[in-house]
Amino acid sequence: MKSLHIVQVISNFPNAQKLPPTNQGGTEKVVHELTENLVQRGHRVTVFAPRGSRTSAKLIPFPEGLRDGGIASYVLSKMPRDVDVIHDHTFSSALGRSKHNFPTVCTLHLPVKQLVKHPVYVSKRARKVMGNNRGYYVYNGLNPSEYEFSDKKRSFMLFMGRILREKGVMLAIEIAERTNKKLIIAGPIKDKAFFRNEVAPRIRRSPHIHFVGPIGGKNKQTLLKYASCLLFPTLWEEPFGLVMIEAMACGTPVIALKHGAVPEVMAGFPQLICRSVSEMVAKVKEGNYPHPAELRRYVIRRFTTFQMTTNYLKIYQKAMKNNLQQPARIP
Repeated sequence: MKSLHIVQVISNFPNAQKLPPTNQGGTEKVVHELTENLVQRGHRVTVFAPRGSRTSAKLIPFPEGLRDGGIASYVLSKMPRDVDVIHDHTFSSALGRSKHNFPTVCTLHLPVKQLVKHPVYVSKRARKVMGNNRGYYVYNGLNPSEYEFSDKKRSFMLFMGRILREKGVMLAIEIAERTNKKLIIAGPIKDKAFFRNEVAPRIRRSPHIHFVGPIGGKNKQTLLKYASCLLFPTLWEEPFGLVMIEAMACGTPVIALKHGAVPEVMAGFPQLICRSVSEMVAKVKEGNYPHPAELRRYVIRRFTTFQMTTNYLKIYQKAMKNNLQQPARIP
């Protein structure tokens, strides 16, 4: 494949993290990994991202507080010459919905419906529910060398994710109470009232439940690799669930509720997918998990950055082929 000039755009609104993110930001992590892998493969990449981002690509930083429509205007006004394709990761598909002549691929990282020309969803389930089976799907990937493996586990369970009702944190607490096992809850508080009124009082009542807030780096690795299991009791149309593959890359089993993309991400371990909290409680009590090395091998086989990048490159080619103005040029 000839070298392409690819523009990656990540949302600056409402609160995009710098690339790479430090302790939260699944979308930012995926965009960063994709960008680095494209550069490694010899492509020219220009990234529009928040100021202070670090990347091997050419960075064009956003001004502070730029919103939906403003993102598209700003990117188009700063567009470098000889661009082959734009990859829009903004939550509103700002570039995909604006008028210009560049072939544009839009990844819908959230379960939203956007009428764009080349939509990409992060699971088959998301494509079916949000896109009516139109467009493409590409699974999120990770770089396995960034994840520390351990086949020695400790006695705590882990919940890691945004602290919102739909992520199932209350169910994780219920599982800890019903099994009398230690639980560590890690993640940013996204609904302060919910945390203050419902989550915090339950944590205070349980001496074996600990909230550690948003974490990254070494601390995140330690929790992921030593947890006896990751609880993933999601209650919404989870489009992917990056933390599931992060845990398995560390050799940690995932006990998950069957919502959204969980059956796809966990397809190799159907015995860990549950239909109810009671079933999750039973699985935890049983403690009959796959071998840690088997979990890591599964992730390496199906969910790497390399595979994700290869799939996106195929979609870029299709978008370029379908575009009438080819190659697109700034006048």
